[in-house]
Amino acid sequence: MRRDSALRAHVRRALNDHMSSLGYTTPRALGISGSTPEIVRRNPGRGRIAFGETVLRSDLALSSCHERLKSFSQRRTRSRSTILFFIGVVETQRKEVECLLEELGIRSALGGGHVQIVPVAAPESAASQTRGTSSRQAAAIVKKTGSGK
Repeated sequence: MRRDSALRAHVRRALNDHMSSLGYTTPRALGISGSTPEIVRRNPGRGRIAFGETVLRSDLALSSCHERLKSFSQRRTRSRSTILFFIGVVETQRKEVECLLEELGIRSALGGGHVQIVPVAAPESAASQTRGTSSRQAAAIVKKTGSGK
């Protein structure tokens, strides 16, 4: 569970950076009822709002995640225009999230629209753990067994 929260924090930071690079720099508090997105930013130049959510593999089966994604993708401004919605995911999990969005009717196979997937490279420590044995663990195994000479 701890690794999951560290990975989520990494993806959230990268998503924040991505949104800031697009000009969505001003944090915004929403005065709405119901659930609130993880990240809400406003572009001060254009006055547009953007939402951001992180989705990990462990979230894909949760109905609460499905409901949040549907809810935020359908939100509109007071003038009824769409709100740009960024979904931060680990690169290796992108296809799974794309499939889920298609199943939920949030996004078509063509992509585009106001719902954007932002792939984030896994942190080095998490990437080595997902591949199996880390280099430190491999070195310790070699040292214990005496192989590799």
